[in-house]
Amino acid sequence: MIRRKRQRGFTLMEMMVAMTILAVGMGAIIQASAGAARNASVLRNKEVARWVALNKLTEMQVLQEWSSQGKKGDVEMLKTRWYWQARIRKVEDPDLRRIDVEVRLDPNSDSYIYSVTGFIGNPELISKL
Repeated sequence: MIRRKRQRGFTLMEMMVAMTILAVGMGAIIQASAGAARNASVLRNKEVARWVALNKLTEMQVLQEWSSQGKKGDVEMLKTRWYWQARIRKVEDPDLRRIDVEVRLDPNSDSYIYSVTGFIGNPELISKL
């Protein structure tokens, strides 16, 4: 009587099921990683745009730019060209101006990445203090 030695291991069907599960899992991981990378890029742009807007608003407040004219310009930060636009508006108090600074990556875009609002007082009143 000849005894056959039983082979141990996985069947072809078991291997295919395992590979399918692995492929689906890896696809989900890759998709989640790509989404995280996109989100990181958007958050980076918003943070840098915030820096640009706050820098421009602070500059206008320090220089006491007391006009009712808007301004536009561009600045390079972190090897990227950022375009800003400042809208200066009168408010109820004649000795205050409202400044809205919007920052974009595309100068022709209607939408902005970040916007900040501040106020500036009449420089003539400030110098009398």
